[in-house]
Amino acid sequence: MGIDLTSKEAKPSACLGLDNQLKLIYLGFLNGDSDILQAVSRHEFELIAIDAPLSLPKGLCCLEESCSCQPTAGVKGRNCERELARLGIPCYFTTKKSIIKAMVYRGIRLRTELEAMGYEVIEVYPHASKLRLFGKPIPSKLKPDGLTFLKQRICQLLPNITPFVDGFNHDMCDAAIAAYTAFLRSQGKTELCGEPEEGAICLPFLDRVIYAR
Repeated sequence: MGIDLTSKEAKPSACLGLDNQLKLIYLGFLNGDSDILQAVSRHEFELIAIDAPLSLPKGLCCLEESCSCQPTAGVKGRNCERELARLGIPCYFTTKKSIIKAMVYRGIRLRTELEAMGYEVIEVYPHASKLRLFGKPIPSKLKPDGLTFLKQRICQLLPNITPFVDGFNHDMCDAAIAAYTAFLRSQGKTELCGEPEEGAICLPFLDRVIYAR
């Protein structure tokens, strides 16, 4: 299952689930964490890929500027985020000044609850997955041509969901990429960016680039 997590439960999160043959078995927008947990449990997904930071930098107990905790590394963000930056892949750094602080807290909470239920949870970053899968350039998903690009590429990766793609917005496209990254993980076709003990982002192997132009 791929989850394009939002910062607040009031705003629905796009969720898409695949079986081991890449057939669509779940598609929808879910609000509360309890709704997500229920959907995961009902469909017995083995691997959950969440598009959100799922950990804090070493040394931080929170992201509150009023707290005295400081990152052990002495630099901003997690190692996985710094590695992405070195690879030329822009991303949000997890810091006390993060504009997605609420999403980070929610992601950590949801990961903890899912793992307590016995599920494997991985952190994914759909933009990085797209670069690995499709190469550069990738048009902005917020523009019509960018959304069309994503839908076309997703249909190449997941032919079985083609009948549903017309109704996808960019959030559901990201959920689909997250779910596909989880599938690649189950096939041993991904690598981890960062340090697992701090928090790693799961990326498709670079040698799986698809230049479908």
